[in-house]
Amino acid sequence: MKKWLLVTLVLLPGWLFAQEPLTLEDAIQRGLKNNFDIQIQKNLVEIARNNNNPGQAGRYPTINLLLSSTNNLVSRVPANPFAVPGTSLSNSLPGQVDIGWVIFNGFSVSVNKDQLERLQQQSEGNASIVVQNTLQSIILAYSAVLLEKERLEVRKKLLELSRTRYDQVRLKKNVGSAITFDVLQEESNFLTDSGNYVLQSLNYRNAVRNLNVLINERVDKTYSFPQPLRFTPPTFVYSELEEKMTRSNFTLKNQFITQEILRGNTQLAKAPLYPSFNVNLGATGSLDWLRANFRPTVPSATSVPVKNTVGYLLDDPAQPVINTTYQPEARTVEGNSYGTYANFTLRWTLFNGGQIKRSVQNARTRELIGQQTTDQLKLTLQRDLQIAYDLFEQRKQIVEITRTNQRATELNLSLAEERYRVGYINAIDLRLIQLNYQNATLANLEAIYNLIDVYTDLMSLTGSIIDQAESFTNK
Repeated sequence: MKKWLLVTLVLLPGWLFAQEPLTLEDAIQRGLKNNFDIQIQKNLVEIARNNNNPGQAGRYPTINLLLSSTNNLVSRVPANPFAVPGTSLSNSLPGQVDIGWVIFNGFSVSVNKDQLERLQQQSEGNASIVVQNTLQSIILAYSAVLLEKERLEVRKKLLELSRTRYDQVRLKKNVGSAITFDVLQEESNFLTDSGNYVLQSLNYRNAVRNLNVLINERVDKTYSFPQPLRFTPPTFVYSELEEKMTRSNFTLKNQFITQEILRGNTQLAKAPLYPSFNVNLGATGSLDWLRANFRPTVPSATSVPVKNTVGYLLDDPAQPVINTTYQPEARTVEGNSYGTYANFTLRWTLFNGGQIKRSVQNARTRELIGQQTTDQLKLTLQRDLQIAYDLFEQRKQIVEITRTNQRATELNLSLAEERYRVGYINAIDLRLIQLNYQNATLANLEAIYNLIDVYTDLMSLTGSIIDQAESFTNK
């Protein structure tokens, strides 16, 4: 019993105690709210929605306010005796309001607005694909947790049976009704089942960690899972699935939007074939200041006269001719200027070496490639749908077969245990029956998970996984 007690303590992880219950519906809600990929895609959709604006397409005029400042400092020692020496400081503050408006540019404004609308739709389509893929991943991850949990229950049941037989055979050996061979055989079975239980415990914890990553919870967070791994598959008609896929598949719908964007690019390539007409309106103005030494033309009370002899009357030094000037004074002179303008530009490219023609041809070729890609995608989706549908029907049958086999081996195990107690079969036969029960139960669980897997593929192909997510709950 000491060995059993040691194994029990080792295998008793924290998730066996009371924990927060987590249903599939809870996991889906948390994932749709917290998943990083969905949050990133929401931000990208917001960017596309913000760009979908007439101003972004160039429909409105551009208004610019220009303001600058020029400053010059000049120190002058003139050769001209009549020029005013000294330092002058000039300042100018010119400004301009310019309005530029593209009146016509080959219909490119309207086409650009349509392109922005399509880009928003494409971004929203990408978000739908991310939500769909995330939802499918959460459903499969949650189902994987249930699969590993029920596998663990099967391993635990076999471990308890092995422990009971091991205790019984040791007791029989003590009273002399069993030999050492019997004890060693049951001990080997017990240790084998213990090792399987340990490995399965790790698989279960890893499955929970994978689920936590998808729903953006702490990796080490644990839960209790009240739902068993069960699924009641619906009945499908292939023609209805194909029609629904053509109408609702998110990838195909996004490809149609991409085709429209390529068609818009062709229209944009044709825009230079038309003339463009631009209008520019605006007003200009300038405030100017000049601070320098100026000779006063009209003397003031503070003006200092300067008398200079400029000649002599009749060349008589006694009769000089006097010119009276005034010393330069530092003053600041202000000025301004204003004006408006209205211009238009008409431009029409008549020839540029065939560049426009080649651009249009390339755009049409890309549009053709896009159409071919769409046709290829349709064909690929039809193939994938047929494969998934056939696999779904096959796995439904496998689930029924493995379920019937599991029930038979469970009943056989119950009968074998009674026959073993009365001595009708030996320990080796009982062990084989136990292993058959284990394998049949695990095969049934695997078949159910595989059926859920292909069911989510069908729902993704037909674009209805979000609507059908509730079908997994309480089944």
